[in-house]
Amino acid sequence: MNPLQRMELHKADFTQNDQIIYDCIMKNPAGITHMSTSSLAELCGVSQPALSRFVKGLGYARYQDFRAELIGMVAQQTEQAEQGQEHLLYFSQLYQLLHETEQLLTANYLHELGSYLCEFPRIFASGIGKSRHAAELLEILMRKHRRFAQAISHDALNELTDYMESDDLLIVFSVSGGEHIMEEALRANGKVMLVTSKPDPRYTDKVDKLVVLPHLSSDPETDSVSPVLFDIFVELVTSFLPYNIERVSDS
Repeated sequence: MNPLQRMELHKADFTQNDQIIYDCIMKNPAGITHMSTSSLAELCGVSQPALSRFVKGLGYARYQDFRAELIGMVAQQTEQAEQGQEHLLYFSQLYQLLHETEQLLTANYLHELGSYLCEFPRIFASGIGKSRHAAELLEILMRKHRRFAQAISHDALNELTDYMESDDLLIVFSVSGGEHIMEEALRANGKVMLVTSKPDPRYTDKVDKLVVLPHLSSDPETDSVSPVLFDIFVELVTSFLPYNIERVSDS
């Protein structure tokens, strides 16, 4: 069990200081390998005794033992990448992205997004390539909640203006939110919600709702992990729909 897995195992028992240290380490595990006890404690804004208690709670006798295992884990990941074992690196990247996504998609934020979706009688969704799968998943899950949703192919976006009303919503799943899909999406009637990983600044002020999910690489379009987060986002936001539908109908 590597240090990150140990942290997840003990996460439910974390104190406030433990959570601060955990979040600090998860932001850049590789960067921690060069830090002493004092430098990491300073970075986290906690005392050295608090850091010592943290690593002991994970089962390490001292911080140096924790760091040694972390160094080994990072070295192994680097070696896997250099040897072409990208499938193992993929899991490592996904693990980090899931942590960052967990911090973003809080219950309050998901309630807010679920309420927003419930404002529209009809929802259309689109995406290019693998991102389109999230649109298809949204259609399936929304219909389970007896809500109208329809996945639209990128090629059919220009036809959406013929039957989309002003009180409808178009959700665009796009890793970079570039002109290849946004120009056509913004021509449609109704509101536009963009779910992306690296929004194009030319369009961020033109959409009605913007959701920015985490990404790792400098070019998310080449990162195979990024579209996976779209599916996770859809699963989570639709899980809050029953509560929101009931609340809207009661108001």
